[in-house]
Amino acid sequence: MSARQSDPVTGLYRTLLAFAAIGIVLLTAGLIEFAHFEPIANSGLHARIVGVYRYDTATGQTSGANTQTFARADDFAAVVDWSGLPDKITVQALWYDGFQNIVGSVGPGHPSELRDHTTIPADVPPDLKFHLPGEYIFAIERIVDGQPVEVLARRLVEVERS
Repeated sequence: MSARQSDPVTGLYRTLLAFAAIGIVLLTAGLIEFAHFEPIANSGLHARIVGVYRYDTATGQTSGANTQTFARADDFAAVVDWSGLPDKITVQALWYDGFQNIVGSVGPGHPSELRDHTTIPADVPPDLKFHLPGEYIFAIERIVDGQPVEVLARRLVEVERS
């Protein structure tokens, strides 16, 4: 009787196949999750962000020119025109800081319910005196079944370090 010799590559080959199978399962799960949260169908709707301006917290009014850069001590707010959206949809407007924390919002609601909320300020985090430096994102999202499904408008604002 002759002893059967094992191929030293067989174990590595099987390990490689196992990792490939795990990779395919993870890729499939990621694609399914992406398709669920990012539907391919687009409504074609667009919201109108009039601009981002300096904001006076005492009076609730904006002033100055439409700006993309603010100092940390500046308060700022986005001004939105809700009139271009149909009233059959649900929308919300959100400010995100550089860490993707929500630092200001309006909604969710139908555009007619939000017509009195055209100025949406970015709030300073509770324990801080000034805004955190970095990029802030203002987004208007369409909501379906309590989940955001489409970004209708987006605006980036930079808060400088100094």
